[in-house]
Amino acid sequence: MSPFKPLRTEKFSQEVANQIKESIFDGTYVSGDKLPSESNMAIQFGVSKVTVRQAVRVLENSGIVYTKQGVDGGIFVAEADTMSVSSYLSDMLKLKRVKMSDLTMARIVFEPDIAFRVAKIWEAKDLEDVERNVQEAQIALDKDEFRRSMLLNLEFHRLVCNITKNSVVIFALNSVIDVLEENVLKTELDRDFIDNEIIAHETILEKIRSREREQAHDEMRKHIKQVHQKLEEIYSSGDRQIVE
Repeated sequence: MSPFKPLRTEKFSQEVANQIKESIFDGTYVSGDKLPSESNMAIQFGVSKVTVRQAVRVLENSGIVYTKQGVDGGIFVAEADTMSVSSYLSDMLKLKRVKMSDLTMARIVFEPDIAFRVAKIWEAKDLEDVERNVQEAQIALDKDEFRRSMLLNLEFHRLVCNITKNSVVIFALNSVIDVLEENVLKTELDRDFIDNEIIAHETILEKIRSREREQAHDEMRKHIKQVHQKLEEIYSSGDRQIVE
């Protein structure tokens, strides 16, 4: 039985897109599944192939589906990722409709409570990747690999968040971190700045490991605020434009 229904609206392409999205959201089609062809969907919806093609283009732009050419080509459900949200945030930064302080506020809303939650729920080998991250960041810094150390310091926050196993929180934080990762390499940061980040991460990790929830929360909050303050100082000095 077809998951699609004939249309009774003038906004055909948008309604087609909405029904396709619903079929993905309700699990009829999942990541990696191939959707019916444009011709097949046009028949099911009772519209033209052009209308279906317009709907598919809308879904592609949203990162929900992708098309592949060739013998094995077609329309496929995309893997869930943060690309669309991250691209939007990045564009808004460039247009100055979102400020660095907006990203910091988002992090302060999420990350202290994430640290609190992780300190409570972690088990077994959950912390291994986080511990390895801190070690690798220090090794990279010792080798004067500032770029790698900076990226590892951002990855620390993703890894801690992943332990929550909350897909909504993970998606939201990763959308912000994606933008930071895109822009942090444009920023001139000295050894002391990077070293202080690693020290803060070690402290946060220790509080999480010892299940000191309140302290983990407070250390994460303090860390994010200190990073923001330092970046604001660099930005205001005019040394280099920073987006983090």
